Amino acid sequence: MSIKHSILGLLAQGPLHGYDLKSAFDEHVGSLWNLNIGQIYNTLRLLERDGLVTFENQEHEGRGPSRKVYEITEGGREELTRWLAEPVKQPRRLKDEFYVKLVFNRQTGGDHGALIWKQRQAYLQMLHEINDMQTQVDAGADPHTALLLDGAALHLEADLKWLDRCEELLR
Repeated sequence: MSIKHSILGLLAQGPLHGYDLKSAFDEHVGSLWNLNIGQIYNTLRLLERDGLVTFENQEHEGRGPSRKVYEITEGGREELTRWLAEPVKQPRRLKDEFYVKLVFNRQTGGDHGALIWKQRQAYLQMLHEINDMQTQVDAGADPHTALLLDGAALHLEADLKWLDRCEELLR
């Protein structure tokens, strides 16, 4: 997922400062992807450098420093529109950490069965957590989150089938 474009998408809804961006991001996808505040500020700095956002200092109520309130520029809107219109081109899983573990496990004489079993347990736990989240999401009220959770569950089910294939071929 593109942090840059996620921030542009949030700013397209209106000006925000860094912590508001973090809260808005967490509200949309935070339970599925942890984004730290440092990543947000670093990305904002790059977006500002590239002319995709601007900022102004806003006095902070009470004690404390002023905050930078960021706003998307016309160039930022054009970049967001371009990104939204293009399909995702990269396959999701060609850089798979578990696959790399399988390769090195084989080279070091490790037990494929134990490695696959542990991974299966992890996937099943993730699937259980996603199923719990799905019961908490009202699909009518928030169809985007419901769709994201459905996609994550389907990917995990595919990962579990792939583990079956790994066991089959590596016996």
